[in-house]
Amino acid sequence: MTDIKLEIIESKALLASGQPPLLFIHGAYAGAWCWQVHYLAYFAQRGYHSFAVSLRGHGLSEGRGGLAATSVHEYAEDVAQAIRLIEMQTGRRPVLVGHSMGGYLAQMVAREQVLPGLALLATVPPEGLMGSALHLFWQHPLLLWELNLLQNGGVPPRLDKLRELLFSAHIVEAELQTYAARFQHESDRALIDMNLPQFDQRPPRGMPPALVLGSHDDKLMPCHLIYSAARALGVRAHMLQGLGHMLMLDAGWQLAAAALAAWLEELP
Repeated sequence: MTDIKLEIIESKALLASGQPPLLFIHGAYAGAWCWQVHYLAYFAQRGYHSFAVSLRGHGLSEGRGGLAATSVHEYAEDVAQAIRLIEMQTGRRPVLVGHSMGGYLAQMVAREQVLPGLALLATVPPEGLMGSALHLFWQHPLLLWELNLLQNGGVPPRLDKLRELLFSAHIVEAELQTYAARFQHESDRALIDMNLPQFDQRPPRGMPPALVLGSHDDKLMPCHLIYSAARALGVRAHMLQGLGHMLMLDAGWQLAAAALAAWLEELP
């Protein structure tokens, strides 16, 4: 396993608090930037030394040329590399906070090493993406088409459909345009990996404290998939209202951030 150059955005805690560091892991089509907009500063103000990694081929990380063939296992190696770097810098392993595909990767990594905590936001469940694809096919076929456009043709031409797929109706138009311009192509191989039957569904090593957070209004990762992820970790899902899939960027991002902060405060 060879380490590659990864973009890791850091936000130091404003006050020494003794809290564990946090590692934020983005989902498909995004990068570390999606956490920098609100979350890194929010948690730094609450005493958390916070980091956000761009997986290979995303953001400013290396690997753009080979992105299409990158596997979820290689993404998981990136997360493990970021954990090592954070542990070297801070002396502690971070709590993993993964969104969507990032939550799926966090679950993979947690099967291999003991972590102080695992927070999954609008996560892909351990069984993969097939349930999401079937949900979109039956309930929102036009949005499934738009998602395919995002993957194969760049940013969808209709911002109203992008809003419906990933955000709530309350997202400001200018912000929506800014985020849409930053979304990128995702690894075809990784998407296939997550659509195939998932045979490794071992629980995390040491069963760390876990949070599974979702929204009743998320069209991409509906409630039954969030409940499935929670059952796999032996916890109850925490469900919000009025937020789309992009919990950290939507107009009501503070709701999800506050729920995560409250859970973090209860960590041993």
